[in-house]
Amino acid sequence: MRPLAFAVLVATAQLASPAHAEVLDIVAPAFWCPFACQAGDAREGFTIEILRAIFEPAGHKVVLHNENYARALADVRSGQFLATPSTLHDEAPDFVFPEEPVSRNRYCFFTRPNDAWLYSGAGTLKGRTVGVVQGYSYGEAIDHAMEKHAARFEVVAGDDLTLRLARMMQAERIDAFVEEENLVAWLRFKEVVPPLRAAGCEAPLYGYVAFSPTNPRSKTYAAQFSRGIRQLRADGRLARILARYGLRDWR
Repeated sequence: MRPLAFAVLVATAQLASPAHAEVLDIVAPAFWCPFACQAGDAREGFTIEILRAIFEPAGHKVVLHNENYARALADVRSGQFLATPSTLHDEAPDFVFPEEPVSRNRYCFFTRPNDAWLYSGAGTLKGRTVGVVQGYSYGEAIDHAMEKHAARFEVVAGDDLTLRLARMMQAERIDAFVEEENLVAWLRFKEVVPPLRAAGCEAPLYGYVAFSPTNPRSKTYAAQFSRGIRQLRADGRLARILARYGLRDWR
């Protein structure tokens, strides 16, 4: 190839490729659906779709990897991966957090549809048998009630726990169960749980895409994320992404 023709080809390729295009490696547990799901699935999770909608128009490629949460935090901290969603501030205070959250996380109580009971604090749990997951923390009030009145709680462990709790309640083995509202909404959307009634929630927490403290571009990506999700919210794309998982914007 003649030198002039080669130079033109290189210049054209550079113009066609966005500056600083990178592969953005994101890591999360596969069981976190709808936040993050199995890598390679048709729906990899709404947080992953939000990241793609923000970063891929700029030429970056967002790739999801699956690890358990403890290892994911360690590998993001070391810089092996760029970020993990949907993380609370106190879970990784040394990470780089955007101004804007990627999710609202809220534990709610669910009952059978014909049950009029409402949760409005630990005192209202008296006389109820409540299903919970072994090893989960549900916030200070519920955790304290579990410690003080263990007999009121039916603890389960293993796989497909939300579905198991819903079926236990349908069979009247428990009166209610506690679960994260987005997870229940996703299962309802897939029509795999029996009819449920929301019966009160704890105060919400907000999850963030937590970027690696060792990656020099984390602050740039965090700022770009905040600008991007505001634009997604303004133009309706955020609502369309969430709708694919049976969810609504939390604002």
